Amino acid sequence: MLTGCGYRWQPNGFEAFHPSMTVPFIKGDEDGLFTNEVTRALASSGWADIRLHGGDFRLEISMLHDGKEILGFRKDRQKVNGKTKRNMFACEARKIVSVEATLFRGDGDEVVLGPYILEADADFDYVDGDSYQDLMFVDPAGVSQAVLPFSLGQLEPYEAALDASMRLLYSRLAQKIVDVISSQYR
Repeated sequence: MLTGCGYRWQPNGFEAFHPSMTVPFIKGDEDGLFTNEVTRALASSGWADIRLHGGDFRLEISMLHDGKEILGFRKDRQKVNGKTKRNMFACEARKIVSVEATLFRGDGDEVVLGPYILEADADFDYVDGDSYQDLMFVDPAGVSQAVLPFSLGQLEPYEAALDASMRLLYSRLAQKIVDVISSQYR
């Protein structure tokens, strides 16, 4: 039997039902990061032991919606042919993911809980790779330096900032799933 190392408190003389659970690969989870976060959250909650096959329950999850929205903008003042142009560039976004989670009994089709629709989001800042001012700065010696190779905090291109926010987003969503299941099944 495979188990996670979660703390389980039980009063003396009281044996609570402690189920085992399987978590099949989540539909729509391309790289397995979300499946890993759900498994980690379940194991660390102490609510259920995780098994590869044959658990008391099976948690089926499907990705429903995977969206992004722009939250913040900034002015980019560039001189072109001696004239200052004022352009607006996006610099802050939000990633939103919604899932459907259903708890089944064993390997069968009997629904124990759900389906539940759950959603989580994560905000992140980024730089516009098309903006010269976002890619370069002038150091105290007056020499132009490229910014992106140094990875200075928020100065990540969009894709890198999005990737960095996904672990937080999946962790939040996994915890919501564990909270709903453990609070509803007693």
